[in-house]
Amino acid sequence: MFRTQPKLLISAAAAIALSAQTACGGPAEPLISPVKLVFTVQPSDTVAGATITPLVEVTVQDAFGNTVTSATHSITLSLGTDPSGGAATLSGAGPVSAVSGVATFSVSLDVAKTGYTLAADASGLNADTSVAFDISAAPAAQLAFTVHPTDATVGVTVSPAVEVTVQDVLGNTVTTATKTITLSIVAATDPSGGTATLSGGGPVSAVNGVATFPNVSIDIAGAGYTLEISASGVMPDTSATFNIEAPAVPTLQVIASGLNSPLYLTAPPDDTTRLFIVERGGTIRVVRNDTLLNAPFLDIQPLVLSGGERGLLGMAFHPAYATNGQFFVSYTGLDGSTNVVRYLTSANPDSADELSASQIFNTAQPFSNHNGGLVTFGPDGMLYIGLGDGGSGGDPLGNGQDSTTVLGSLLRIDVDGGSPYAIPADNPFKGHPTAAQEIWAYGLRNPWRYSFDRLTGDLYIADVGQSAREEVDFQLASSAGGENYGWNTMEGTLCFSPSSGCDTTGLVLPVLEYAHSQGCSITGGYVYRGTQLSGLTGHYFYSDFCSGWVRSFRMENGVAVDERDYTALFGTINSVASFGEDARGELYIVSLDGTVYRMVP
Repeated sequence: MFRTQPKLLISAAAAIALSAQTACGGPAEPLISPVKLVFTVQPSDTVAGATITPLVEVTVQDAFGNTVTSATHSITLSLGTDPSGGAATLSGAGPVSAVSGVATFSVSLDVAKTGYTLAADASGLNADTSVAFDISAAPAAQLAFTVHPTDATVGVTVSPAVEVTVQDVLGNTVTTATKTITLSIVAATDPSGGTATLSGGGPVSAVNGVATFPNVSIDIAGAGYTLEISASGVMPDTSATFNIEAPAVPTLQVIASGLNSPLYLTAPPDDTTRLFIVERGGTIRVVRNDTLLNAPFLDIQPLVLSGGERGLLGMAFHPAYATNGQFFVSYTGLDGSTNVVRYLTSANPDSADELSASQIFNTAQPFSNHNGGLVTFGPDGMLYIGLGDGGSGGDPLGNGQDSTTVLGSLLRIDVDGGSPYAIPADNPFKGHPTAAQEIWAYGLRNPWRYSFDRLTGDLYIADVGQSAREEVDFQLASSAGGENYGWNTMEGTLCFSPSSGCDTTGLVLPVLEYAHSQGCSITGGYVYRGTQLSGLTGHYFYSDFCSGWVRSFRMENGVAVDERDYTALFGTINSVASFGEDARGELYIVSLDGTVYRMVP
């Protein structure tokens, strides 16, 4: 490759001529003749197989190394002989007149061979001289890989983005490259005996020096080896490696037991030492560093009507909890209504100030079931409130398709913008003459659990079905809201009212559903974004309250894919009431029987 070096000074042998004595017999007077040329060539090294443009300066000097500024010589460059038999051409070689003793050449050398020394000669003085510089045998181009992600997990199909860039040896992209590049997997020893296959590996033409492989898919069937991708088409062929991790098989670890009907688990933002567990009867318990504290964080049992689908149902920490100490709870009041109340923490971070209660929201509930009850802050900083259709069976009041009531809906309010709250300016029914302006989405039967993907902001709603279907609804983070998820016109993808021939215009169908032959009541969870189980990243977890299995899927281009069942690993879990997520993104499973589990490798 090119190497920047100090100026190269090479001179011929010096010769000094002395004049004869003067005619009058006086002493002899030495005369200094300009007898040599000194070359400066940068760069002094170059690469075969490319055109280079070194700067060549030729300086006329006397025998003592002084520049002969009065020199008027005309100087021409030429090429030396290539011993390997190659050919090189030179342009811009002159002749050039030396100005103040210096002749400067902007030459171009087209080097068509490797491994020889190139000599530039100059003539025009009484002692011609030359300078040589190396032509290295390094190639004119190479490949540079960009592979993301750099790590993958065995047992799954990964789709890394692969870019292959044609570069010269200085690392500059050769934008004129027209090479066609093909990827392949280099055989690597897998201690588990597995194999890996690649699709979408080309051939691909390099555009402006870059070949992009957007649809590479690597199916990894083994465990614990390093995968190497190679590309051919440029001299030399080259490769890049990235790690294949041994699969982390999830299992369950009990972190708390003996709880009183726990329904939910959450954690304050950025608090990696504590978990907060909501008990249906009206208390919130703290787990600090995996130890359940004796004293409750909050105890509002005298205010709560508990039993069945009623009770203290949800808790949400304000995004700025670390500075403002605010958290919100949702519970069934003694009159059966839904209440959302703001509290403050006390000077003791493990104890709330029960006298700080400030009611934010209240709505009557016509029946004892389908109260919803989850509250959570979205990535937009707004508070979301899930409400069922009001209860009984089959939605007798028609609340699911009635936008004038908040029941059967997911609400979105701004708890910082007004007293007790404000309607966000971009709510879909803001300013509507009849609709409840708090509504973000509707057509829901009982959105017992919903969650936002902490990475993408996408919304997953697990809506409990009637007698035939359980469903998961999905909303992209870019949605403007206003979705109608169909209840009670539809139950999942089936017509409900009427039982056939229903009008599905404008309804958003679920991305996943299952029949009651597999369960009776869906319990929604979260998209896994933790670090302990990288093979599960991007999977949305859910369970069934009756059947006790745990399953997951990923969303890809609006479709649920890669469905998995964890029964072989977890067994069945009694009465899964909720999932939970800690500040690190690790997942928990809450059983109504009093046990909380963490998913661990």
